Amino acid sequence: MEVVLDQQQKPQGVFLPLSEWEQLRHGINKASELYKLMDELSEKDIFAMDDQEFKSLLAPVIREAVQSSLDQGLYFSYSAGIKDDPALFIHEYKDGKRVLIRVDAATGREHFVKDL
Repeated sequence: MEVVLDQQQKPQGVFLPLSEWEQLRHGINKASELYKLMDELSEKDIFAMDDQEFKSLLAPVIREAVQSSLDQGLYFSYSAGIKDDPALFIHEYKDGKRVLIRVDAATGREHFVKDL
């Protein structure tokens, strides 16, 4: 970190390299504009992330979306993970009920296969 001086050697600002932000962030008020700006600037570009970093970034967003769907009486859906039949998905409901369905790729229609 460096203090930026004007021509009369009066302090005018602070130069804070992004590489030093991680060490300093714990002493800065999270509600401050400085914290918000530095936190945003120091985020890694999503195209430079590896799979694990990308999953970690999305995990809170996914949890929130799933919970929101369940709270609205809806379900959340995910691949059944069967490589021989990628059209199989599982719908999971708030009460814990799980249903296996097949999605017709041509029409987008869902066909019930069985309760799990």
